[in-house]
Amino acid sequence: MFTKIIALLVFSAVLIGVLAGLNWQAYPTLEDDLVFQRVDGAKQTFQELKGRPLLITFWSPGCIICMHEVNDFNRLYLDKNGGQDFELLALSMYYDRPDWVLESKRKSGMTYPVYFDLHKNLSKAFGNVVATPTSFLVDQKGEIVYRQSGKLDFDKIEQKLIQLIG
Repeated sequence: MFTKIIALLVFSAVLIGVLAGLNWQAYPTLEDDLVFQRVDGAKQTFQELKGRPLLITFWSPGCIICMHEVNDFNRLYLDKNGGQDFELLALSMYYDRPDWVLESKRKSGMTYPVYFDLHKNLSKAFGNVVATPTSFLVDQKGEIVYRQSGKLDFDKIEQKLIQLIG
């Protein structure tokens, strides 16, 4: 009897772990009315951004890795026809001062669009992002197809972008 109880507990623990893992792997669904505000004040809804692949990266001026990735993002944006064939959105974190974001954008030479997340709406929509860098690849239909926390593997993301762009 004791062996059966132990086996049942082990089975239950494994099942809970598997289900938790499946839930962790699931990507959030982004709402069409989600608003992205560029640092120049222009606003776009997620609905307006859909239709081409989106590479979305959460970054922070105080994040050393994020600032080291700027040149790689600039290269990718230029080489893969960013702004036309795909869009790259750099989302600053809600805890970053807007003046620091603007100064970091200027000093680092970011050539791709930079957005504020002043009220934590974007961070929440992407599954409560708190650490940078965290990047997402979104397909033309608006579904998240890839997530990477930490330093981005640019070779991998470039291959995934090529597959989406066609």
